[in-house]
Amino acid sequence: MKLARLLIQVIVLLLLSGIGSRSYAQTESVTSRIYFPGSIGLNLPFDDSRLHLKNGTLLTTALEYRPVNGNALFFRFNYDAVHNHYQQVYSNSPTNVNTGKLSADIFSLGLGYRRKVGGIKMFGILQPGLAINSYDRVNFNPETISIDQISRRHLSIKLTYGIEYYLAEHFALTLESSYFYLSPHGSYKLLNPSSLNFNIGFTTTLF
Repeated sequence: MKLARLLIQVIVLLLLSGIGSRSYAQTESVTSRIYFPGSIGLNLPFDDSRLHLKNGTLLTTALEYRPVNGNALFFRFNYDAVHNHYQQVYSNSPTNVNTGKLSADIFSLGLGYRRKVGGIKMFGILQPGLAINSYDRVNFNPETISIDQISRRHLSIKLTYGIEYYLAEHFALTLESSYFYLSPHGSYKLLNPSSLNFNIGFTTTLF
């Protein structure tokens, strides 16, 4: 997972650059700007994929750095685990298993903007990243039949809009809607080129 390591390294550099610009006495305030959002939700495939790919589940974990409190830009790294079942494949799909399960691991890093509106905070995020589709494929050999798990990598874009309701200074309940787009790669047709998601969860700091 070279790209995942690279994204994590970028996040660490961003955090270190923010920490390095402050004195030791301000360390506590810096750590209070590192949030860990988590949520679970529903994944709804778009377009003609809906005829083959069923609605699925989405589990999201993230790391967010807020350089400035209040109405300001912020950075977020997301890991999204998506699981769908399908009952029929395309003639040029990447799998030859007619009924099965498709899993997608999506790693995204991007920039967002948060604004307070009354008693809630609203935000939007744009995140490019890498999506890894995993599915089964049957191999027919002269003497045996084997089932292998195949992985395909695709560039991805995630757009997110969310609302936060704070129960404490650094703890909030969240509602998010997001859109995934996976770029085609190869001559086959993606089972999950785009989808809409609805999540409920929370965000908090460690300290």
